[in-house]
Amino acid sequence: MFQKFFVISLCLAMAGPACLQVRQCQADELLADQIKSDPARALMIDKIERHTHDFSKNASSRSGQKVTIPVVVHIVYNENTENLSEEQIHSQLAVLNRDFRRKNTDTTSLWPVAADAGIEFCLATTDPAGLPTNGITRTYTASSSFSTSSENVKFSSKGGRDAWPSDSYLNIWVCDLTGSVLGYAQFPGGKPETDGVVVDYKVFGTGPNVTPGFHLGRTATHEVGHWLNLRHIWGAGDCVTDDFVTDTPKSDGPNYGCNKGHTSCGNINMVENYMDYSNDDCMNLFTNGQKTRMLALFAEGGVRNKILQSKGCGSGQTSVASDCSKIRVQLTLDNYPQETSWVITNPQGVVVLKGPSYSSLQKNQTIVLDSCLFPGCYSFSILDAYGDGICCAYGSGKYSLYKDGVLVAEGGSFGKSSKHDFCVESKTPTCTDGKQNGDETGTDCGGSCDPCPTCTDGLLNGDETGVDCGGTCEPCSTGDSEPSALTGYYFEAGWDGWTGGLSDTDRYKGNYSWEGDYSLMIRDNSLEESVVTSPEIDLSPYSRALVQFSFFPNSMEKGEDFFLRYFDGTKWEKLKAYVSEEDFINGNFYEVSFTIQGLGTLSSKSRISFQCDASTNADQVYIDAVKISGLPSSARTEPDRVTTTGHYLGYRETIPEVSLFPNPAAEEVHITSSEPITSVKIMDMTGKLYRTIEGMDEYRIKTNVRELESAVYLIQVQTDDAIVSKRLAKK
Repeated sequence: MFQKFFVISLCLAMAGPACLQVRQCQADELLADQIKSDPARALMIDKIERHTHDFSKNASSRSGQKVTIPVVVHIVYNENTENLSEEQIHSQLAVLNRDFRRKNTDTTSLWPVAADAGIEFCLATTDPAGLPTNGITRTYTASSSFSTSSENVKFSSKGGRDAWPSDSYLNIWVCDLTGSVLGYAQFPGGKPETDGVVVDYKVFGTGPNVTPGFHLGRTATHEVGHWLNLRHIWGAGDCVTDDFVTDTPKSDGPNYGCNKGHTSCGNINMVENYMDYSNDDCMNLFTNGQKTRMLALFAEGGVRNKILQSKGCGSGQTSVASDCSKIRVQLTLDNYPQETSWVITNPQGVVVLKGPSYSSLQKNQTIVLDSCLFPGCYSFSILDAYGDGICCAYGSGKYSLYKDGVLVAEGGSFGKSSKHDFCVESKTPTCTDGKQNGDETGTDCGGSCDPCPTCTDGLLNGDETGVDCGGTCEPCSTGDSEPSALTGYYFEAGWDGWTGGLSDTDRYKGNYSWEGDYSLMIRDNSLEESVVTSPEIDLSPYSRALVQFSFFPNSMEKGEDFFLRYFDGTKWEKLKAYVSEEDFINGNFYEVSFTIQGLGTLSSKSRISFQCDASTNADQVYIDAVKISGLPSSARTEPDRVTTTGHYLGYRETIPEVSLFPNPAAEEVHITSSEPITSVKIMDMTGKLYRTIEGMDEYRIKTNVRELESAVYLIQVQTDDAIVSKRLAKK
């Protein structure tokens, strides 16, 4: 069965916001036509409903289980405006994930039965042939639009695009639908070659180009609801035959616009439900009952169970049933069984499992009931209506409660009632279960979770009491443990006592200087001719010293480097080599911290120098803002760092304010700047460039980071005369 979803224009010509649009559906007529042409369709519908009934009776739907559905979006276009951008497609996937996980920002507490359905969607990363994909196909068609009666959009031979296997993917076709049709969906159990959802391109995703009233992506939410076996909330609209869901109020028909407070069939209508006909900005919920219907499809025996093993977004998933624990209630009745009853409730008091009514004919019998509960905490309560328990005045009754074969509660001698609390733990690793499991490298961190805190990540996290110090890191510096600044060299008034080679060093003025206008340039590999050397510095009170400086590399080839060296009054020691495309990439400013240590007491005649080891005069490094500090014995050792942060392209008082959100990020990141952004580069901490975005002049942009591995990256943002780099943690 498939559902048609129409928009009826109530105005004869476009009239801006005054033009009112509503939705209309012909589901009942289409279902009747399908059953008339194929009686087996009715048998399949009946089979699915029986399975759904059994699932809802024997298992709690209030689950922490997450079902992830691989999605392929087929863009079928005749005009360029119909060939939607990746950004538009991603915006629709984001809506589906928010709506089905109840993470939408327009949630309210009006309906307590509103539920997180636990269903997520991912654009496929692997196609049916096992090859990499972005989950989007694009097909040009000679058809100016597609009619719902023909389903031509689902067949390549008819100007559309063939479906990917429906037992591994949710197929969503996006095209120009004839007339005012918004979209339609096929219910579970239909033909696999037509299984999926069709949405008109004008209401797919969010943004300014989407039809007003249907601009929040809820058309796809509604249609995917049908694909997951949800009916319209009013059912047959006769106040008798409803949508097969007990916690959605009966209604005599659809609601349009945002008809809040409307009553029919003796109820306030749930106009906020995604399966009504309200406008997008009025919809905001699925219910627990609807969640049960959807999850039933993925349980063992469900018609969409096989999709859990799809490799469309990577490896297969755990079955819905496998994350629940087997619960056994074993009850030996006394001489008066009719007095005994029991229930299992969740923390909200909702009954998720209950025993049947017992009759006097069952006295002294032992009854066993097996069921399944999903992760969460529960209470088992057994009651005796007479108030004398089930043991031992009138028989030898007893009860036992088992979880996965382990006894968790038992008894028999009580008064009116006895209660036992217990919890079911998830068998699926999560990033919040307090255990190191799955692909985590630490407890609830690393792998697919947020990066684990370290003592060198430049963040205040973990058990640290300061940035990268305290807790399990080195103690934080306090008082006289702070480094003692001895000298700083900025080269604005001259060489500041430094010396250089005659041919391959220079005091430079220009945009490659970090602070102010001047810096020192080193180039080529002419030994001492490519070296700049500091004046003598008295470091004799210290055994450690902190060297800080900035540099700008220009045209340094891969593998070429420059050295930091130390002179102890008698000989030079090479301390550190900074290598192109390992420690830095050209065209960026870097700040460096390096600790001189392990050389014993430092000299009163100490010097430092920088030496270039390149190949030509065009290979240059510009050194600026050199600061040297003595480190008292109690001072914390700073980790050696090479970082890129905000910096100048020429002198200016301030640098732009740049922020990333969210951070850490899994899908996309929003970049905002106080000045217009002209380009963005994404690179890893070694300087490897992953992406360049150019040709912008915006204060805010967003970019997809889904394909990046979980790690820390640098997002380099350039404005007209400044570059700012921010660290991004990719989940």
